[in-house]
Amino acid sequence: MNMQSKAVLAITFVVVIFSQAQAQEQHRGRPKPPAFSSIDINGDGEIDMDEFSQHTLPIVDHQTIFSHIDSDNNGVISSTEFKNHRPPTKQKR
Repeated sequence: MNMQSKAVLAITFVVVIFSQAQAQEQHRGRPKPPAFSSIDINGDGEIDMDEFSQHTLPIVDHQTIFSHIDSDNNGVISSTEFKNHRPPTKQKR
């Protein structure tokens, strides 16, 4: 292996390590979303407002978040709605 190849490999290695460290840093501090089954207390396959309100939220009131996730506005959150929900992300400056 010649010197150029070694240099390219070394630079690639540093870039990969740096990228992984950056990704881990960005992911830190974000709470892991709870499992659907942990909120669906009665196990009926849907989360109603009573079940949802028993779950601790870091920010905002339960009704606002529940309404955002309940995309068909039928008063319950299905497993599909729960899975498809994406929390809002912070705006980068």
